[in-house]
Amino acid sequence: MPLAAFNLDQLASAPVLDQLAEGVIVADPQGSIRYVNSAAREMHGVDDLNVTPDQYSERYHLYTVDGKPHPFEDLPLARAVRGEEVFDAPWVIRRPDGSEVWAVGSAKPLRDDADAQIGAVLTIRDVTETTRARNELRESEETVRAFFETAGVYTAVIDVEDTDFRLMMGNQRMAAAFGVERLCGQSGRAILGEQAASEILGWLRSAQSSHEPTIVEYPWNSDGLDRWFVATITPMRNSDRRVFLASLDITSRKKMERELETALVTKDALLHEVNHRVKNSLQIITSLLKLQERMGDDVLAGHLREARSRVETVARVHERLYDTSAHDRVEIVGYLEDLLTNVVDSIGTDDAAVRYRFVHEGERVELGVEFSVPLALIVVEMAINSTKYAFPEGEGGTVTLTTRVDPQHLTLTIDDDGVGFDGTPRAKGTGLGMRIVQALSTQLHADGGYIATDRGTAFRLVMPLPETAKSPARA
Repeated sequence: MPLAAFNLDQLASAPVLDQLAEGVIVADPQGSIRYVNSAAREMHGVDDLNVTPDQYSERYHLYTVDGKPHPFEDLPLARAVRGEEVFDAPWVIRRPDGSEVWAVGSAKPLRDDADAQIGAVLTIRDVTETTRARNELRESEETVRAFFETAGVYTAVIDVEDTDFRLMMGNQRMAAAFGVERLCGQSGRAILGEQAASEILGWLRSAQSSHEPTIVEYPWNSDGLDRWFVATITPMRNSDRRVFLASLDITSRKKMERELETALVTKDALLHEVNHRVKNSLQIITSLLKLQERMGDDVLAGHLREARSRVETVARVHERLYDTSAHDRVEIVGYLEDLLTNVVDSIGTDDAAVRYRFVHEGERVELGVEFSVPLALIVVEMAINSTKYAFPEGEGGTVTLTTRVDPQHLTLTIDDDGVGFDGTPRAKGTGLGMRIVQALSTQLHADGGYIATDRGTAFRLVMPLPETAKSPARA
């Protein structure tokens, strides 16, 4: 039998209403509350009857979503008493115990078979958890957006289509670079024209096919000025067409590179500035990766942490170049010790039980950046590899880096006193680190590989010293 056929006494005594998960409140034609079911009592912490519309807000502690006392005449039940139908209206309930409930309710008049109004009914849903989750997500999004708006990075989320791409969202810097107020799904071809859009579309497709971040440098006319940018294009998870693009303005760096070609007399000063700017740019990227670590799951956070270690390794080279008078070479022994005690120790593991030790034999030597960076990356990859696999969870040990310099060779040995390695595939990991080590060893014309040891695992790399290598004392 429809509700309209009930009189209020029958409705208030219907036991089924107390079984509902939704709250139900029934009022008579004058708006006086006649019935409150169990769910509504639980939501409000109050179940007073004979409350009239002008008393609803005060007696049941009702507030607007912005925290102000709710005007009684705008409440859904009061409006239904006046003959209106109200759907999904939000408000806040402050219960006597101090807790708050976010509620969404709908109300309508109750009519008998003769279409005369005999009262009004309000149904209420508790949406507190959903609202809190939505607010937390919004706050998280606002935090991320604030970071990207103030970090000096141009960012955009792009959907790649068959013959075009769409600028789905981005920060104000990127919107201004494209000459629009905000990015909201605009066509790349419509904004940039055929030639520029086709070139960018090629970069985006290259990033999609590689499944790895793709880095490109490109000129751009922004605000009427010719600028240079370096962009990192990263395919986004769980999407076969969406990519994330982050660009840094490297106009100053490019300008200095051109000046270096024609002004060798100012080489040292210009290189000093380049290293400073590159170091700062890499630190921005490191910060972005660290932010994303905290927002992803454990697997993604692990991959981002390893990527951050590689970026920070290169940043350390440029920091050393910036801090010394030799702007094109690094004293490699001290630099590798710094990596082991800082980069690896801070990024490679959260387990304080793993210790790092450094041993050096022979003279110290300075190497150019083209040798220092690959060597540093190899050391970081192998030291972190030892940290990850040598010690079962909960156990500690020591990872040792030994360097030896003789007149012809530089020898690096990274060993640990852990469980050892029998050559079988690891239970975890992607193998990317070992592929990086092999590629860098080839670049250095070095021989590298695992060697026999009484305990744990040991990796040794023997690199011929280049003719440009210098002793710090003779440099």
